[in-house]
Amino acid sequence: MRAADLHRLARELREIALRATENTGDDRINAGELAVLEDIARHPHSAINEVTRRTGLAQSLVSRITRAMADAGAVIIEPDPSDRRKVRVSLDEATRAAALDRADNPATEAIAAAVPTLTDEQRASLEHHLAEAANLLYLAAEEEQSDD
Repeated sequence: MRAADLHRLARELREIALRATENTGDDRINAGELAVLEDIARHPHSAINEVTRRTGLAQSLVSRITRAMADAGAVIIEPDPSDRRKVRVSLDEATRAAALDRADNPATEAIAAAVPTLTDEQRASLEHHLAEAANLLYLAAEEEQSDD
């Protein structure tokens, strides 16, 4: 696979993911914000460095995103009880429930909308191979983190 093809695939997959999570329209958030929001939803009371490690985003970006989301009222920032120099981040319950609900949407309909000319069998094969690719990438990332 050529690097250019990988970039094109990444753009296509990003659009499918945005459609699957209903992250479209005027209130659409960017991919980094979405990653941080979903991570905090799945791991309440996390330290910024934990969100950074899990998302793979730069710590400065995670800090800016969480601060902006806190200013908007979506993220709750509290001092870390074990180290007052650090903070812990969580979501209010309504935001957390909405984020998890959207993140857990199946991608089937979004894939079908993105590639309407494929047969049902081809779309099922595509979805299967995407899931396999994701599993392999997650496995490699977990192994990398355990080596650290």
